[in-house]
Amino acid sequence: MKEDVNGVNEAHADEKASRALDKPREVKRYIRAITWVVRILVGGTFVFSGFVKCIDPLGTVYKMADYIAVLPMDIPEALILPGAFTLCISEFLCGVFLLFGCFRRFSPWLLAAFMIFFTPFSLWIAIADPVPDCGCFGDALVISNWETFWKNIALCVGTIWLILFNRFTGWLIRPYLQWIAVIVSGIFSLAVSLYGYDWQPMIDFRPYPVGSHLYSEATGTEPEMVFIYEKDGEKKEFKESDILPSEDEGWTFVDRKEVAATHPEANSEKETESVIVYDEMGEEDVSRDVLGAGGKQLLLLIPDLNATTPSSSYTINSMNTWATNLGIDFAAIVAGSQEEIETWKDLSMPSYPIYTSEDTVIKEVARGNPSIVYLEDGVVMWKRTLLSLPVQDFLEKDVTQNPMDFALDSERLLISAVLIYIAAMIILTGFSFIPVLAGKISRLSAKDR
Repeated sequence: MKEDVNGVNEAHADEKASRALDKPREVKRYIRAITWVVRILVGGTFVFSGFVKCIDPLGTVYKMADYIAVLPMDIPEALILPGAFTLCISEFLCGVFLLFGCFRRFSPWLLAAFMIFFTPFSLWIAIADPVPDCGCFGDALVISNWETFWKNIALCVGTIWLILFNRFTGWLIRPYLQWIAVIVSGIFSLAVSLYGYDWQPMIDFRPYPVGSHLYSEATGTEPEMVFIYEKDGEKKEFKESDILPSEDEGWTFVDRKEVAATHPEANSEKETESVIVYDEMGEEDVSRDVLGAGGKQLLLLIPDLNATTPSSSYTINSMNTWATNLGIDFAAIVAGSQEEIETWKDLSMPSYPIYTSEDTVIKEVARGNPSIVYLEDGVVMWKRTLLSLPVQDFLEKDVTQNPMDFALDSERLLISAVLIYIAAMIILTGFSFIPVLAGKISRLSAKDR
């Protein structure tokens, strides 16, 4: 009888222990499900952010230069370019680690390193507003500085969760194959970045992609004058067509500026965009004459005359002669002071017309210093950096006579690169699960026996 009682007690104890063990397992399943969702959301955000930066690394360089210009610290310009490449590739790799479960303990801490720096930085940007947008998603997705801050707060919450629970979730790529994933992802992101830097971004998120017009009749060329008044510390802009405020009401005139005119009859946002070009002295708007003339045009774009080497002048001058022989108009649009323009003219001795525009406008049209844009009837047909052109002397006999031979099929190249990368990651994932499937098959075979 005593043995029966002991047996019943042990059975109750075993059942109680079993229920106690089952409860944590249920909690872990719940936590794992949440962790997978957090991993996908946070990892996907970092993959997207890093990828669009890799597409256009010069855009990241320009944005970092804007930040450095307003920061109370002296950072050497030589560090901006490698810093931009490091940021782009690191963000992409961090997102890949989370999505594929690579380095499950280390990757959340890498993510935390990003957030410890960028969260307070984004708060300062939101409060001080030193730049119009943070550039965290490049030109692909422009969000306000406050939206950037709250986005980073959400990422911080996800980071804390992943630090606590990411190690309890599974991997998609086995640990001994993770270094191959790092190498493949690193090569992919570096190749995309180098292409965007040396040629042009594979996807053009800016206002003037291939197929668009640099000059729009809907926009017009006559700039509108905007007057800036201030009252009680608040500044407000008034157009010429508006009723200007009275100083008797406490308004004080602060400044005035010219902006591109916009017209409500424009059918789309792209149609309201127009590049504003001035004469060499920077006084007269010649956008219609330069960009709206039609025909075939080659534009030499130089956003920074000081960073342009004199050695490029021979290629530019020979391209000008080549274009003239083919009936193609050749012109330069540069940004710089009159002294810088005169210095450039002394070094390069151009026989082509030179016009001026804002450096930010030139950078929106094409990346590179210098860059070349080819137009037909005002439509952008292709754009490239000068150094990416396959010839140095356009006067050689074997140089093509068709300017469209220099066009780049960047989108097809990007699609091919993405498909190859995805295929490589799928193969790594498949190899990772072969032992798991083999183990299940062997257990099923053992049960059948």
